[in-house]
Amino acid sequence: MESDNIYQVRKGMVTWFFGVKKGSYIAKYQDESGYYFEGSNYSACMGTQGKTGECTSRLMGGIWQSKTDPTDFRMYSIDGSSEEESSSVQGYALTLGKYVIETKSEEFSKKVGGSF
Repeated sequence: MESDNIYQVRKGMVTWFFGVKKGSYIAKYQDESGYYFEGSNYSACMGTQGKTGECTSRLMGGIWQSKTDPTDFRMYSIDGSSEEESSSVQGYALTLGKYVIETKSEEFSKKVGGSF
């Protein structure tokens, strides 16, 4: 991807920001739900509509693609990941069910889908 791809999702009273940073994403893993394209280091991000109104936390993760709807792309992250951990834990986290696939966004899917 040539630019950051950030999108907003309203959950209850809070507006969340999710996204992925520009860079290369490599198809590395799959499960029954989809394919996982791993980004380098801390390529996933999230934040809330607080003081900054943007992604403020960098997480290990990347882009997930649905097996049932190939046009459905979403940001995924490893639950509890932080910049203090080695990014080599991604495959291991999948086996433990630690991947979090975020809410569907047509805007995100269209932007990401055009990059693949």
